[in-house]
Amino acid sequence: MSTEVLARREPEVARHDLGPESVERWHPAVLVLFRFAFVTVGVGMAGAWLLHALLRTLGLPPATVAGVAEWTALGPLTDWIGAHVFDVRIDYAVTGSGDTAAKWIAVCSLILVAVPVTAVWSVLDRHRPNYVRLFAWFRLLLRFTLVSALLLYGMIKVLPTQMSFNLERLVEPFGHMSPMAVLWAQSSLSEPYEIALGAAEVTAALLLILPLTAGLGAVLAVLVALQVVLVNLTFDVPVKLFALQVLLFAAILAAPHLVRIVRALLGHHVPAHTPALPVTTPRGRRILSVTQVLLGLWLLCATTVEAYDGWHTYGGARPKSPLYGIWNVTEYSVAGEAVPALVDFRAPDDARLPSATERFRRIIFDIPQGMTAQRLDDSLVSFPARVDTERHTITLSKDTGHQWKIAVFDYVRPRPDQLILEGTLGGRAVRMRLDLVDLSQFPAVSRGFHWVQATPYYR
Repeated sequence: MSTEVLARREPEVARHDLGPESVERWHPAVLVLFRFAFVTVGVGMAGAWLLHALLRTLGLPPATVAGVAEWTALGPLTDWIGAHVFDVRIDYAVTGSGDTAAKWIAVCSLILVAVPVTAVWSVLDRHRPNYVRLFAWFRLLLRFTLVSALLLYGMIKVLPTQMSFNLERLVEPFGHMSPMAVLWAQSSLSEPYEIALGAAEVTAALLLILPLTAGLGAVLAVLVALQVVLVNLTFDVPVKLFALQVLLFAAILAAPHLVRIVRALLGHHVPAHTPALPVTTPRGRRILSVTQVLLGLWLLCATTVEAYDGWHTYGGARPKSPLYGIWNVTEYSVAGEAVPALVDFRAPDDARLPSATERFRRIIFDIPQGMTAQRLDDSLVSFPARVDTERHTITLSKDTGHQWKIAVFDYVRPRPDQLILEGTLGGRAVRMRLDLVDLSQFPAVSRGFHWVQATPYYR
């Protein structure tokens, strides 16, 4: 009788401990699909991202990380496919976009490489009944890739950095903004909203660190990733490729748990979940558990430090210009002759440098290193700027090092809400009077929160 009981219990123990792989035989098509997914999704996508993330946290030079990125993008093959198939020259330069031609073609290269690798693997390992243990390692890789990605994008929202508020958005016509700029502007107007978005991502990441809560973290990660994919696709945010990859990682991890949730909601009995483990010995499990916690803490600390630095450099806690504010140009003269405020309705050339006879409508000082001018047709142009509060000078340049100067002005501030600028622009003498705009006149920043409203405040 005891022998029969042990015989009935043996498959369950084998599944939990990942013992002899003869316990379960996968369908041949599933074996091939797993091999292909392991090469593409596991090694080529998740593995490459996690490698880059870890290298970045170690403080390696950006050039080194960029070189590794080109190597993981299968550079020679990607270059050849770009030139001979798509007729484009591949540029691996970091531009802030995750949807460059290089990244999309690199995915094509990965798939082309994965096909023969899968074929050779299938031939050489054709007698293996399953990949239960390798599948557990595959899931572990996806988990910590998700942890890294969600912590990175979550922390730069919890410490509002990704969508920081810019003064110029208050006076830029809505129709001049791109869909992405509209999304960024509306998110930056409410820091609690941005922080809540980031908190959801960080919570999912923290739950994914521990095996006990990884299932809950995976389900939350699916919801978070769906929201990110939705806004990236509908507002043309250039991180569509990686957002879809994150959703794929989360969906693979959450699939078994989503099935269990649906069954439970339909009233079916759902047994306790016994996750498959990559190692079988108690000592190996302890080592793996400690390693996961330490890696999770390392990623959490590294991304927090990175987000904190960004928050104070270009995020919500960044320094403000000494002349911070939106200033209306109320008087403008060149060589003592007043220049009228006449609008040129021709399409503006954003790359064209301003001339002395081109009167501006507004001057915007936001960050210490720059200045934005609004033309009379409401288009915006920005310059590197340096405000010297000791000498009372403003220098506008073509470059951030101020080697190629555009204009140099002396300024006086007779009243807190008034500036007088006198200097040279394009080699000609220019004088401007600026009046500070009261930001409270913009409901976007002054409206605040109201529990009770007699009518909708829709303006």
